[in-house]
Amino acid sequence: MDIIVKRLSITMGKNELFRDESFGIAYGSKVGIIGRNGVGKTTLLKAIIGKTDYNGEITCNARIGYFAQHIDVDPHLTFLEELEKGLNQSTHQKRIAEIEALMGDEKIYNDVKKLTQLTEEYSQLQSKVHQETQSANATNVQDVMKRLKISESLFTKKVKELSTGQKAILSLAKIFCANCDVLLLDEPTNHFEIDRLAILEEFLIQFKGTVMVVTHDRFLLNRIADTILKIENGKVIKYNGDYDTYKRARLEQFDAQSKAFDNEQNYRRIQLEKINKIGTAPKNVRQSEYRRKMLDEREKLDVPSLDQSDFEVHFSARPMKAPYVVECKDLTVGYTTPLIKKINLAIGAQQRFVIIGENGCGKTTLLRTIAGKIPKLDGEVEFASECVLGYADQDLQGLNHDKSLYDEIYALLEDKALTRANLSMIGFRKTEEVERLIGSLSMGEKSRLNLLKVLLKKPNFLLLDEPTNHLDIDAREIIENAFLNYDGTILAVSHDRYFIQKVANRIVKVENKTMVNVKK
Repeated sequence: MDIIVKRLSITMGKNELFRDESFGIAYGSKVGIIGRNGVGKTTLLKAIIGKTDYNGEITCNARIGYFAQHIDVDPHLTFLEELEKGLNQSTHQKRIAEIEALMGDEKIYNDVKKLTQLTEEYSQLQSKVHQETQSANATNVQDVMKRLKISESLFTKKVKELSTGQKAILSLAKIFCANCDVLLLDEPTNHFEIDRLAILEEFLIQFKGTVMVVTHDRFLLNRIADTILKIENGKVIKYNGDYDTYKRARLEQFDAQSKAFDNEQNYRRIQLEKINKIGTAPKNVRQSEYRRKMLDEREKLDVPSLDQSDFEVHFSARPMKAPYVVECKDLTVGYTTPLIKKINLAIGAQQRFVIIGENGCGKTTLLRTIAGKIPKLDGEVEFASECVLGYADQDLQGLNHDKSLYDEIYALLEDKALTRANLSMIGFRKTEEVERLIGSLSMGEKSRLNLLKVLLKKPNFLLLDEPTNHLDIDAREIIENAFLNYDGTILAVSHDRYFIQKVANRIVKVENKTMVNVKK
């Protein structure tokens, strides 16, 4: 049940993501897939499960569970109904349907050899489906719920009433129950709160099959990974070990490449000097041409690169004299019923305030209430008169997917030079990059663009809902440093352990429908 990839090539529009790449993943490996936003990490997973076009060959004769960034669940079912719906589904049903169609073809029916091959394959697949169904049905759903520490109160709740994090938990539970050999996980930590991340990590460590996970969570990579696949410049480079081991190996590799490049440049300089000294006199022409030919035939080394995000971001805030940006007085937030009650909170100027807590406890609801997106149930929210609010939601709903990056920002600035300068600031420098449709961007690229739109108004009070979600590791560090140098106030919801430790100067946790202070 190894995964074998041979001569993989994928092109998206004018962008060539992979070209003739080959690699193998042994069964039971725990693989972290990393690389800058837009290099093709998600596309690679989709190619393995046949959800994107590609040239080449991918072999994986296993039952695959796929956790997608975009969570696909039926909003009209209950939590338990959606979970049980997936138990009897098999990854082989599509191929079975194809064989059934082929066996009805007269040409195939009259071809004894081909018909025999299809009949044997059909029988094998039916047997696998039977085994999978028996195993899946034997799965103790209650045990899965216990392992995930999911309250029974969620079982009868409609999916449409769940928070994004709870929907992600539901998708993870479906994978737990599906008896998979291979798990392909695309940013699984994006929607899980800190305590539940440990549950996910523990499951992946104990899982006996293969795991391939696209993630920018450095904690998770160090806990579970025994292999790192780094995607850069259309190549898939394989490293043994966890993230820290990869980082050391990558730096050592870069140092060696840099020395080799410097030595080669020095050698070429010396040889050119010798050629110039020989001159162009008739008696020296042959020697000069020979030396130049030998130099031209030498392998040319590319300039070494760590393939890191290289943009620089500076967030400007409008000046503010008031000591407090916002005060919440006996504030109660929720929808039909309260999620957090009697919030009394004063957020000071230039404070960096982070809220943590379980999925569905009301963290995002609080941000949306303060931002005026939904009505409060009770109490008051009072802003300083100089407060300019900026709200960046985790669902990126403020982006127009049918517009180009340039058109989206130009509509706000109405200045060509400023539009290009601001897009360049967040890493979109080339004309072909700014002319791309927003709908074609990776989630990380959309996240950067969404943040830029919010910051163009120079807010002095930022409401950030999972601000590092979808960003690659380099981009996270750049954004984190920008937040540290920001002159305004930040109120953020986050489960990113690196972000919280680096940026927050005050942490509160939502538990039992109240807010409590947490020591950093």
